[in-house]
Amino acid sequence: MRTCFMLKNRLRGDARVKKEALALKAAGWDVTVLCWEEPGAPREEDWNGISVRRLRFRSAAAASITDSLDSEQSPRGPFRAVLSRLRHSRARRRAADFFRNAVFDVRLLASALRTGACVVHAHDLDTLMPARAAALLLGARLVYDSHELWLGSARYLRETGAVGRLRDRLAERLLIRRADAVIAVTRGRIGVMGEMYPGVRIELVENCPEAIPELPPRGRLDGVPEDGGPIVLYQGAIAYERGLEKLIEACGLLPVGSVRVVMIGPDATSGVLPAMARERDVNGVLSILPPVPSEKLPGVTASADIGLILFQNTCPNHYYSLPNKLYEYMMAGLPIIASDLPEMAGLICRERCGMLIDPESPRAIAEGILGLASDGAARTEMGGNGRAAALARYTWPAQAAVLTGIYGRFAGCGARGRGR
Repeated sequence: MRTCFMLKNRLRGDARVKKEALALKAAGWDVTVLCWEEPGAPREEDWNGISVRRLRFRSAAAASITDSLDSEQSPRGPFRAVLSRLRHSRARRRAADFFRNAVFDVRLLASALRTGACVVHAHDLDTLMPARAAALLLGARLVYDSHELWLGSARYLRETGAVGRLRDRLAERLLIRRADAVIAVTRGRIGVMGEMYPGVRIELVENCPEAIPELPPRGRLDGVPEDGGPIVLYQGAIAYERGLEKLIEACGLLPVGSVRVVMIGPDATSGVLPAMARERDVNGVLSILPPVPSEKLPGVTASADIGLILFQNTCPNHYYSLPNKLYEYMMAGLPIIASDLPEMAGLICRERCGMLIDPESPRAIAEGILGLASDGAARTEMGGNGRAAALARYTWPAQAAVLTGIYGRFAGCGARGRGR
């Protein structure tokens, strides 16, 4: 029983894909993951009994130029400024993304065919077309795992041209009904997809973490001063529309020494938000740290005092979001400061594990941080409530059972129409 995971992402920080792969391996499946190449990682490896194949997404020359432009050591000057403006040109970015995606789709398809899988698992809409092609050619089952409301994502709409948007709308509309199973991550997103595609059965597999019965000892975060007050943590992609611009503004309202705000994750802004932090001179309050592998993240989370989620209501994808970090903060016993959006607000209010704020207001963010940082009793109560709820109701094994139940419908049938 072989399954092939397709994703246009780096595996290093993708906790959901790793958990799903390990759950299926434990259930007896032979799992291959096809993903982007990543610095310092081998092209092919055995990761905990799972075959990982990292495929080239961009040329070595393009990677070298991009890395050079992103480097802090890169010399400033008019030539660099021209290159930077060209790189961030919307037309250039869309053309390059369209070409790279088309080439990478061919690489994904060719690699998938070599696996001989009887199930092809598309992780998000951007892999659905090559996954469908692979399933057809292999006579395999197709699973569509919608991590995001792709067509309702502000980032997607901003970065994708008209041709790309038309392609993806048609792909989801035509192919979702040809999938043997469709998965989504929140009930709200299932509701939206159900309205878009009536009659399609969509099953819920939430982003819950593995249970941590005993938290790791609180450690010191490298690069974060020890005497900066309570640590307020944002973990995840450093990206637009997640309230991080407002958080940087809010840091300017926080007295030095009152708290230490930490962002940790991959920078999806090509250095724009870190530059904004430097320009506003908030580094006496704010530290921006590089990403760590998802396996090491619980130790980082447990070293903080407060967790932040400041998604802005810019699109349905955010409006109906219940991100990994929410459950991870709860599992680590952190009180949460979060945007007042329905999915997150419902869970936080129900479990009494945090406070809701307006993510559009730097002052509201700063006041929320200072209020919770100065109230140790409230932090202890909220953090304790969240951890108890996480251990009792929001752990991965229950979600893994749903996933393996879906795959159980395919067990023994092998490829469509013939056994293996």
